[in-house]
Amino acid sequence: MNYTTNQKTRFLILILGILLFKSNAQSQCAGSDNSITICNKETYNQGIGNSNGVVDLFNLLGTATSGGTWQNINSANGFNPVTGILTTFQTTQGGVYNFQYTINGVPGCTDNTSIITVTLGGFPGVNNPSAVACDNNTSVPLFSFLGSSPNPHFNGVWSGGPAGAITGNFFNAQLAGIGTYNLFYTVPAVGTCPSRVANVSLTVHPLPESGTPTNLTYCETDDFSGLTNVDLFNQLTGEDGGGFWTDNFPTGEISGTGDSFINIQNIFTNFGPGTYTFTYNVNPTHPICTPASSNIAIIIEPVLDINGSTITILPSPICFDNLSTTTLTATITQGANPIPDGTYNITYNLTGANTGTETINVTFSSGSGNFVINSTFVNTVGTTTLNINSITNTSSVTNCTRPITNLNTTFDILKNPDISNTNLTVEDFCLGQTGQAIISNINNSNILLSDDRYIITYTITDPNGITTTETISLIITNGNGIFSILDTLTSIIGNYTITITNIENEDSGCSTIANLTDTFEVLPLPNGANMVVTIDDVCFGSDVIVSITGANSLVDGLYNLTYTIWGAINAPNQVENNVNFTGGNATFTLPSGILVPGTSSLIITILTNSISECSSNNTLNIGDVFEINPLPDTTGAIISADDICISDAEVITIQNATNLQNGNYTIIYDLSGANSSTANTEVVIFTSGNGSFTIPSTLLINGGTTTIIIQNIINNTTLCGNNNLSANPISFNITDPGTPVLSPNGNIFCIQDIENPTIASLTANITSSGTITWYDAPTGGNAYDSTDPITNGTTYYASLTSSSGCEGINRLEVTADLTNCPNLFIPDGFSPNDDGLNDTFYIKNIDVLFPNFSLEIYNRYGNVVYTGNINTPNFNGKSNKSTMIGNEILPTGVYFYILHYNDSQGKKPTQGRLYLSR
Repeated sequence: MNYTTNQKTRFLILILGILLFKSNAQSQCAGSDNSITICNKETYNQGIGNSNGVVDLFNLLGTATSGGTWQNINSANGFNPVTGILTTFQTTQGGVYNFQYTINGVPGCTDNTSIITVTLGGFPGVNNPSAVACDNNTSVPLFSFLGSSPNPHFNGVWSGGPAGAITGNFFNAQLAGIGTYNLFYTVPAVGTCPSRVANVSLTVHPLPESGTPTNLTYCETDDFSGLTNVDLFNQLTGEDGGGFWTDNFPTGEISGTGDSFINIQNIFTNFGPGTYTFTYNVNPTHPICTPASSNIAIIIEPVLDINGSTITILPSPICFDNLSTTTLTATITQGANPIPDGTYNITYNLTGANTGTETINVTFSSGSGNFVINSTFVNTVGTTTLNINSITNTSSVTNCTRPITNLNTTFDILKNPDISNTNLTVEDFCLGQTGQAIISNINNSNILLSDDRYIITYTITDPNGITTTETISLIITNGNGIFSILDTLTSIIGNYTITITNIENEDSGCSTIANLTDTFEVLPLPNGANMVVTIDDVCFGSDVIVSITGANSLVDGLYNLTYTIWGAINAPNQVENNVNFTGGNATFTLPSGILVPGTSSLIITILTNSISECSSNNTLNIGDVFEINPLPDTTGAIISADDICISDAEVITIQNATNLQNGNYTIIYDLSGANSSTANTEVVIFTSGNGSFTIPSTLLINGGTTTIIIQNIINNTTLCGNNNLSANPISFNITDPGTPVLSPNGNIFCIQDIENPTIASLTANITSSGTITWYDAPTGGNAYDSTDPITNGTTYYASLTSSSGCEGINRLEVTADLTNCPNLFIPDGFSPNDDGLNDTFYIKNIDVLFPNFSLEIYNRYGNVVYTGNINTPNFNGKSNKSTMIGNEILPTGVYFYILHYNDSQGKKPTQGRLYLSR
C-alpha cells in the first residue's frame, strides 16, 4: 500500500502517541460510561449495519478492550450478555436500563468496569382501524390488535368502550354488544420520551342463531297419515333466517336449500322404526363468528309386548327366618310375543302379606330374564302376589310398550315361631311345691307367637350346677302358655336357671332357636323357733310397738305376721305385712284404729316370708299381755286467773275437771303477750277435779295483757299426757305504773335558799301522777319518810304507785345536788363570849358548797393565827397555831382572812376582814 505524506505523518504521530501514552491507554481498557435515549424503538437505527431496534452496547463504550463480560443489571428482555447486543424489539416495556461491562486480567488496567445506560421510550403498538370480534366472546385479547413487529409494551393502560367492558387487557364483546368501539392503549412517558397512544377501532359482529330445536318422537303404532307435510321450522324457536336444511340419513325428503318440509309417513313406510335427523345451518355475517347449526330428530320407536309371559318365584314356600340367607328370585319367560334380547326397566309391585313397588333393570336373553325381589319388601309371613306393572326399554324415548294385563304370580312365606314378644318367667316357689313356667306375650296389643301347638326344648340348671334337658309339647293361646317343672328337678333349696333353647311349630316344621331364660329360687320355709314377743305398756294415742327377739333361726328379711288380740281389744286374725327381721329381731306397730284403753293379750300364730310367701308349717302361739293407759280427761275444766300488779305472782285455778283422776299432774304451759316464755312446768295436785298452780313473778316482769296456754297435762304416775285442755287459753292483766319522771334539774338545789331540804323537796319535782315512794336502794331497801333530810351527793330511788295500789318495779335514780348557789355569805364579825350566840366565825353551808375549802386568818401584824378546813372546828377566837406568841385567846380587834375554795372550777380565793368582839 502506498501512503501519502500526510498519511505517513499521521501514522507516525499515532505510533508515537501510543508509545508515549501506553500506560494511560491501558488504564481505560473497559471503555467509558455512556448513555443513550431511544424514544421510538420501532424506527431507531444505530447506523452500523444492524436492523432497526438493535443496539450494539460495546460500540458505545468508546475505546475498550474486547473479551470482557456483560451484566444485565435491570434484567432487560432482549439483551445478549455474550455479544453485548440489545434487541429493543424484545424488550417488553419502556424504562431505564443499566448494563455493566467488565474486563479482568489485562495488565495495567485500573478501571475495568463501565456502565451503559439505555433510556427506552414506551411503545404502544400500531393503530388498528379494522379490529373485529364476535358478540359471544367475553374475553377478547386486545394486544392481538396492536401488531407484533415489534410487540407493544406491557406496562400501558387500555381505555375506551362501554363502562365495564375492559378488564385488564381483555374486552367483553358480549357486554358491549354489537357495534364499533374506539379503544386506546396508552404507555407512560420515560425520561424525555413522551407518553404514546395506539388507537384500535373494534367492531363487534353478531353470532348467528340457528334456534332451539324440539325433536318429534313417535311409536311405530302411531297414525302417520296426518304427518305428510311437516315444516321443520315449526320445531325451531329463535332461529335466524337465511339458513338451509340438510338431510343426515338421508331420507330424500329435503329437495334443496330452500326446502324445509318432510313426509314422516313416507319415512316410516320406506325405512321403518329409527331415528332420522335434519340439520338447520346458518352462516355468520362476518367470519370472526363461527357458523351455527341445530339438529331436529324424528324418532320412531318399536313397541315392546310381554303379555302372555309367565312368572315363577323360587324358593316357595319358605320359612320366614330363612329369608335372611335365601334370595327370592323371580323369572319372566316369554310367551307368544317374543321379548328381544336387551336390558329393560321393569316395574313390579307386591300385594297381599307383603307390599312394595320397585323399578329395576332386567336383562333378557333368549326370551328369559330374572331379578331378585327386594328383600326389604318381604318382611311378613303369608301369601304375597307379585305383579308386573310395566316394562320400559332403557334406550327408549317414548317408551312404546303394550299395557300389561294379568302378569303375576304368588308365593308363600311360612311363619317361624316369633318369640320376640315372648317372655319366660318362673316365680320363686317354696320347697315342696310344683313350679310353673309361664310363657307370656309381653305386648298384648301385638301377639307374635301365633296360636298353635309347639315342641318346646328347655334346660334347667340346679344350685349345684347340674343341667338337665327336657322336651314338652305345649299349646299357645293368645301368646300365652304354661307348663309345670318336674318337682324331681327342684328338690333342693337354692337358685335355678331355666332356658328354652328351641321352639318348633309341629305342623310347618319351622323352628326358632331360642334363648328365653329366667332364674328362680326354691325358697326355704321360715323357722320361728325360740321367738319371744314383748309389748310395753303405753298411753292411749301412742303407738303400741310389738318387739320380737330370739328368732335366731330366721333368715334376715321381710315377713308377714298373722296375730290375734283379745281382752280390752278384740281383733282376731290380723296381718302385719313386711316386718323386717334382722338378726332374729323385729318390731311392728299395732294399727291405731283397733286400740282402746285397758289390758289386752296378743298371740302371733303364723309367720310368712313376704317375698317368697312361704309360711311356717306349724302354729306359733307366741305373745304378750300389755296395758294401754287412758289420757288425762279435762273435759269441763274451767281455768281462771286474776289481774295482778307487776312483780306479783299469778295463781292459776283449774276447776270442774271431774273426769280427771285424783293425783299429781305436771302442767306444761306457755306465756305470750306482754310476757313470753315456753315450756314452763308446774306440778299440780288435783282433787275432785280441782287444782291450782302459781306462775312465778320472775316470768311476769312486763305490764300489760299476758295469755297462758296450757300445752299439756301429764299424769305423773302413768306419764300419759293430754294436749287438748278445754277452756284454754286464758288471759290476765298486769298493772305496771312505770317509772316516775323528774322535772328538768329537779335534783338541783341551793342549800342557802332552802333551809334543810327533805325528801318532800324531791317529791315536789316529780311530774308523774300517783304516789311517790323514795328508797335507799334500786330494789328492795328502806323507804324514806317525806320529812327525812336529803344530803348533797346522795342517790335516792323513787317508785310510782298507781291508784289501784300497784307499785312499779322500775325505780327512778336521783342524785341530790345542794350546791347550786351563786354566792357564799361570809359574816364580817363574831363575838366568842360563850353566850351561845355568834360564838364562832361560821360560814354557813361552806362544808356543803366547798367541801375542799381551806381558811387562813391573820392578825394585824400578818401572823397566821388560825388555819382550818371541813375537818377543823370553826374559829372561836382562839389561835390554833403553835407559833403564836402569847395566850392562844386572841384579843378583840380586826383580823384578816383568806378563803381558798379549792373547787374543780378554779374559783379564786376570797380575802376579807372580820371584827372579833369579846
